[in-house]
Amino acid sequence: MEEAEQAPVEAVEQDLLTELQEEDASLLSLIRILLSPRTFPHLVLIFAFAIVLNFMANAGSEVASAVGFLSLSGGYLLTGLLSGNERIRGWTQLPQRDEAETTPRWKRLLFSFRICLLPLLFAAICMAGLNAGGDAKDALPVVLSSCFVVWAIVQGRSFGRFLSSLSAKKLPDSVPRTQGRTVISGIFSCLLILVLAGVLVVLFEYLATSKGWMEALLENVIFFGIAIGLFLLTWWRTRHLRQQASLKKDLHSFTVRWLFLSQLLVTWHLLTVWRHWAISPGGPMLFFEELVLMVFTVLMAIWGLTSRSFRSPLKLVSLDNALPIGLAFGYAYAGSVAMLTVVLDDVKNVMMAGHVVVLLTFMWMQPTVLKGVFRTTHQASNIKAIVEKVVPVSDDESNAGESLPTEPTDAPGVEETSTSREDAIGSDVEWREPKVLATEDVEWDDEIELLD
Repeated sequence: MEEAEQAPVEAVEQDLLTELQEEDASLLSLIRILLSPRTFPHLVLIFAFAIVLNFMANAGSEVASAVGFLSLSGGYLLTGLLSGNERIRGWTQLPQRDEAETTPRWKRLLFSFRICLLPLLFAAICMAGLNAGGDAKDALPVVLSSCFVVWAIVQGRSFGRFLSSLSAKKLPDSVPRTQGRTVISGIFSCLLILVLAGVLVVLFEYLATSKGWMEALLENVIFFGIAIGLFLLTWWRTRHLRQQASLKKDLHSFTVRWLFLSQLLVTWHLLTVWRHWAISPGGPMLFFEELVLMVFTVLMAIWGLTSRSFRSPLKLVSLDNALPIGLAFGYAYAGSVAMLTVVLDDVKNVMMAGHVVVLLTFMWMQPTVLKGVFRTTHQASNIKAIVEKVVPVSDDESNAGESLPTEPTDAPGVEETSTSREDAIGSDVEWREPKVLATEDVEWDDEIELLD
């Protein structure tokens, strides 16, 4: 009886964790779609346009650069919204290559960019609309640069959801455990994060100034103090949630994993801010980091949108239109970085501001994700209690089928058989035509005599 009572709570709880596990599996398929050779010209185009428009922004043409970024973003957004049509997808994807084709490679490469014509046509329409706004377009650089905060929050939330799905993989059974005993796991997590951060600090210092490992650690002791302070802040903010999760093994394992992975990302973003401020990486390193951050942000944002809208009736983002929607987001993100670089006079400040926003987003999500998981369990418990109070549990209903009387077979010689429908009654009897007696030598009268 106890197992039946616990079923609703465990079912709802496992459903939530299973959902996170399924979302984790969709990331690889999304990467395969975004990096497909059939759509590779779109990726080449975004890198080319991003470099040209970024150069225009730094050369003093901020308005023209902002119009270009927004137009390209709008063009790919329209393409993504129309990608549900098979013909539209055929215009924006290369056909399967025929192995017997003898066309030169350079000609195939040149003609492969024809799949970019439709998004560019939509972008030209968007550009005409923006240029028709008159003096209002002068405010576009400020608007686009202010969106950088939104993109940073989207990056943090999308990657946080990915980490929560990663934390839900291969959890133990949902069985009770002794409450508490979370100090050891916390100390181990803190030490592991500090060791990994220390290795990166030594590596970054060596690449920048060729210093030894001991000197690098001593010069960055303030960073380690801030990292420990952020870990203790997270430990204090989640103390009640950790105690609540320690009652069950699966929730405890999920909480330990989620807090470790999220705090690891908090420390990474803190280290990036510290590196830009104290270690001062070179220009090529900054450009490479900006490029990787843009690709990573686009990937995480599109993964978050596809996983969230998987069960949505609107289906605005799916695997069919993930690439054009991702490119639209990529153009908008690159435009925000370019505009903010002009406003803050240095891309380093832009990178630092973005990492601070993502860091704060992760710290906000740490207790929020745990509350979302535990809220499901509490709702299931409340529903179970209400059902038990309103609907009395009766064993007679469950045994009703067993108490029904069966008709006795009193006739002797009659046995119950499990014959099929084809074995009907009398199937073994040989039927013959009835014999009519006195059919020969009998004269029948045509008159019928009625007797009283």
